[in-house]
Amino acid sequence: MQDKNSLQTALTRYKRSNYHVQTWEEYVPELNTMSKKVIDYIKKNTITIDAVVPLLRGGNIPATYLAYKLDILRILPVQYKYFFVNKTRCELRKLQGIQKDLIKTKKPNFLLIEGNHCYGNQAKYAAKDLKKDFPDCRIIYGASNIDYRYQDVVEDAEATFYGELTNCCKELTDEECKKLGIQYKKELLFPWETVDEEWEIVELKQHRYNNLDSIMANSPLVAEYPLE
Repeated sequence: MQDKNSLQTALTRYKRSNYHVQTWEEYVPELNTMSKKVIDYIKKNTITIDAVVPLLRGGNIPATYLAYKLDILRILPVQYKYFFVNKTRCELRKLQGIQKDLIKTKKPNFLLIEGNHCYGNQAKYAAKDLKKDFPDCRIIYGASNIDYRYQDVVEDAEATFYGELTNCCKELTDEECKKLGIQYKKELLFPWETVDEEWEIVELKQHRYNNLDSIMANSPLVAEYPLE
């Protein structure tokens, strides 16, 4: 989430009929592209990854895929989540931090993995928290896809990789998307996502997850974004 006027403008450009839940076959090329970039960088720079850090929920599957490809056993997830409060503000809360006691080195190398990187705030704050816990760590960041305008927001990562660029934040025109080769006719969802849940975001509605109230009450606030 960024400027509230930009967000409101972006929301008007979404159409429910354009949403498309990809099949696994449709999704695999994006996953493979991101994975190859990450693997090539790690091998070229002879980096030993101490832990893959998935950003739950979207980063879970691409992170596990990379863990297998790189023969990495340690997977330590973190979770940050947007919550809509009375359609007046959006709260970013930290649901789960990294399990620090499992990292035995002072200079660990982390592979932070996201699914859909829109504004990139969850990844940005996740990387900042990793740096707070481990000031001398190295962070390589990979996202299945990244919005074109927000490719460089994860400043604490030494390198960022993606499978596809998107116009998720709706800040590019259709003509700009055409020139850049970015998909703009469909809103592509991962095979594990649902249109109903994603459309609630456009309507600024809070999805009713199991134990939602308890989770919100026990998750520290990271940032707030006004919606009106």
